[in-house]
Amino acid sequence: MNAHSHASQAREQYADELMRRYLELRRWAVENWPNPEQPLQAADFIATDRELQLLLGARLNVDKYAQQRPANAQYEDVTPMPWP
Repeated sequence: MNAHSHASQAREQYADELMRRYLELRRWAVENWPNPEQPLQAADFIATDRELQLLLGARLNVDKYAQQRPANAQYEDVTPMPWP
């Protein structure tokens, strides 16, 4: 096994473990929420889910995404994403 595949496998294992722990924490938070008049719902975790996917996607695999840029591109898209 070469170093690249080892690093890729380590990242995948990390991502799997982080997601497993996050889902466990989320389940615990819902089950132990102290305010029964306003229970937690899946929608309460949308922002956290999105941030976690960013961490596990582009940031965790930055070298993978950097290699996907087109060679000799005449311009680079720097237009910011619109506000949600």
